[in-house]
Amino acid sequence: MPDYWIKITETENEELKHHHYLITAKDEREATKIALKFMEHFIDDDENPEKIADGYSFYNNEIFVRLTGIKETTKDRFKEFLLKTHTINLA
Repeated sequence: MPDYWIKITETENEELKHHHYLITAKDEREATKIALKFMEHFIDDDENPEKIADGYSFYNNEIFVRLTGIKETTKDRFKEFLLKTHTINLA
């Protein structure tokens, strides 16, 4: 089964945070379904998130979590991205 790179944005008080996840699924449709199910529980404390077109809103529209990208990838490419993003190189 292919791997899919899922990009999720979280917006709270005009502050934008980007989240990246890897999902293994049989196709992009299934990967999207899995991502949306995951996003429904993104904020554990809100028991009743509101479904919006591309994700969920939490705490009466205080926090928005949206699926902003999905593309087929490999675990190696995803690991490269994570290492590049989270490595401090002062040389």
